[in-house]
Amino acid sequence: MSGLSATSRKAVLAAMIISVVLLFGSMTPPLLAYIMYSYPGEPVMLLLQIPAFVGMIVSFLVGPLAMRINMKWLMITAALSALVYFCIFAFVGANGPFTMLLFAAGIVGICQGAAMVLTSSIFGAYVVDPSQRANFVAISIALTNGGAAVVNIVGGIIAAGNGGANWPYAYFLGIAIIPALIVFWILMPRQPDPVEADKTGTGGPPEHGADSPAPTGFIPLKAFLLIGMGTMVFLGVAVLLLNVGNYVVDELKVGTSAESGLANALFTILGVAAGFSFPLIVKFTRNMTAPIGYAICAAGLACLVFANTSIIGIFVGACLCGFGLNFAMPFVVGQVMAITPPRWIPVAVSINMGGMNMMMTFNPNIMGGASRLLNGTIESQILIGSVLVAVGVLCAIVLCVFWKNPAQAVR
Repeated sequence: MSGLSATSRKAVLAAMIISVVLLFGSMTPPLLAYIMYSYPGEPVMLLLQIPAFVGMIVSFLVGPLAMRINMKWLMITAALSALVYFCIFAFVGANGPFTMLLFAAGIVGICQGAAMVLTSSIFGAYVVDPSQRANFVAISIALTNGGAAVVNIVGGIIAAGNGGANWPYAYFLGIAIIPALIVFWILMPRQPDPVEADKTGTGGPPEHGADSPAPTGFIPLKAFLLIGMGTMVFLGVAVLLLNVGNYVVDELKVGTSAESGLANALFTILGVAAGFSFPLIVKFTRNMTAPIGYAICAAGLACLVFANTSIIGIFVGACLCGFGLNFAMPFVVGQVMAITPPRWIPVAVSINMGGMNMMMTFNPNIMGGASRLLNGTIESQILIGSVLVAVGVLCAIVLCVFWKNPAQAVR
């Protein structure tokens, strides 16, 4: 955090701390089988679909809201929504009406949609240097994924007790949100006014100042193209995240649900590794960061198609996709923030995350429909996804290497 004022250091530290708990709601998918036993005949899959849908809407709305409402209070609201979700699942559990769980699923969608938009926007508001912004985004993503991985592992162990009947007790892990929320509330300073940031040309608090003026006007064309590129790549990679279980167990028959769960875990673990190693590796990859990251994703998807005769090929593919995506994403977000006027950074990040959430929500419809042009299998979906990612590599080369602009995410 060298070069930052005391105010900015507090804001960055607050965002990092709250990042750890923002994806705790991802604990539900591994527990879904236990929940089905408690609510036979109920549409339990809605507990996953409702947060994704609500999150998609919120991710588009929270950026514009951040231009009018202090980001501190928006973040507190998002974290409180996750806390309410855990409380309902813990206390209603297997004994209450299923409609209460559906209500909680809608509530946690607020946190899922707002989390990364707000943390990235905080870095955009309080950090002047574009390379530092990208580094902080990468570390924040790593902390978010790391917190999710820990709560999934511990929650799974708790839920498995008593033949799976203890699954409501796993949601008491949500109590960890409370200290993180208190620390965030204490540390997070008053948000700098976007108009003042525009006048100073820093994208941060007025006290910072900068040698060169920040971009002015509206979100530039290149930012929209970068967002579109990242959304297209995520559409391809999301096929793995959504279908790895059916792909491993039903279609390929190379493993059980335990192996497919490990593949998902490897994706997350390598994503954490990518986030923490980003500040070091990006010094060497520089403006080739996005093309290299996307190329690694393409190689991972290729493994899932051409090296899928054993579970090892699936594991390798998941590792490559997890590392590549989480290595390229902070760079692209950093580029978008670097060329966007400070006032509009929350909106640009909101559009970026909204597009990704939309691809996650509608991926089965888009990729499933496209795969029917081939043979309709999950393998064909992954093959189409690898082509999309390969196109993303070419787009990244043009946008990040050959299209020069005064403000670069890595200098």
